[in-house]
Amino acid sequence: MPEIDITTLLQKEATQNQYIFNFVWMNLVFIVAYFNRNRKAPIFFTWMLILIFVLYAFWDTDYFSFRYIFHTSLEGFRDPFYYYISLISFNSYTIFRLLIWGTGLLLFHKTAKRFNLRSNYTAYIFVIFFLLTFSYARVSLGMALYFYGLSYLLKPNQQNQFGSFVWGLIFIGCSYWGHRSMLALILLTPIAFINLNKRNLITILVIGTLASGLAATLLSDIITGTLKLDTDFGGAGEAAEQYANIEVEIEYNWKFTLMRYLRFASFYIAIAYAVWKSVFTKYNKVISNEIKRLILISLCIMIFAVSFMVLPSWGAEIIGYRYLYMLGIPVCLILSYFGSKNIASPRTIQMLLILAFLYSEGFIFGKILSF
Repeated sequence: MPEIDITTLLQKEATQNQYIFNFVWMNLVFIVAYFNRNRKAPIFFTWMLILIFVLYAFWDTDYFSFRYIFHTSLEGFRDPFYYYISLISFNSYTIFRLLIWGTGLLLFHKTAKRFNLRSNYTAYIFVIFFLLTFSYARVSLGMALYFYGLSYLLKPNQQNQFGSFVWGLIFIGCSYWGHRSMLALILLTPIAFINLNKRNLITILVIGTLASGLAATLLSDIITGTLKLDTDFGGAGEAAEQYANIEVEIEYNWKFTLMRYLRFASFYIAIAYAVWKSVFTKYNKVISNEIKRLILISLCIMIFAVSFMVLPSWGAEIIGYRYLYMLGIPVCLILSYFGSKNIASPRTIQMLLILAFLYSEGFIFGKILSF
């Protein structure tokens, strides 16, 4: 094990100064991204500020728990990528995070570029809507790998469509090794070949409702012990069973509950707006097919997430909101597209971002006040 102060290694939560640092830096990123959002030439400085924030995301306890794992027990870790990444991290947790979150951020930037989105505007949408969640979740690398690969299926290179298809599948497959929970998104990938229209929307909603009922039944059986998972799909089944069997209910105070609902609602409203805009308005003929398909697969991910979140088990809710948060990257891409193409007015975009903004500000500021 590398030399590290045992007190530092055992730290489980940020100090007040660390929360203040994250709060100040986050708002610095917000301000810089806001004032640069309409500039045509890409502003590298904005992305550097984002990268520094994700490297030092003290605000969430996952930063410290993952640091402990990095220094003690990454060999045999359930998601294989991270052990191999640790081997080239020079025993530095910061370099380790740079390789994980830095790669994820780079892949997000490249995905936006593949959709011909403006770099500065996309950065602005990203920091307001998803920076906080992206900065702590280990699944961020898996998400970035998946949606980068998906972009090749949605928008293949016209000169080499078969090569794009293969390249996309490689990245989509690799996403599973970044996080086992990506298996569900991988299984939903064929939806990327379905066009979004009224008929298909109704079909998806009906099938999604039925699938939600099935998921509820299966998970209930797991919780009660009447169903055991004979296969773990490389560990995914085992993880689901562990979450499902969490019996401890956490009592949130009203302020933290409000923050959670703000976060959830920001996803629901954004996806609902995107579906409405692309199906029931005059813009359905303007929005590109690849964005429509991205909206459709995002809707399916949301339905899948909600199917768990409506269950009474706290373990089921954990599964649900983790999948809900996987919508962060596509929502940022969709809103950036809508804003860049004047499909949504600047005022509308601001309204769609307000809940995520309030969540980001309220969560860290609330932690500072709690000391």
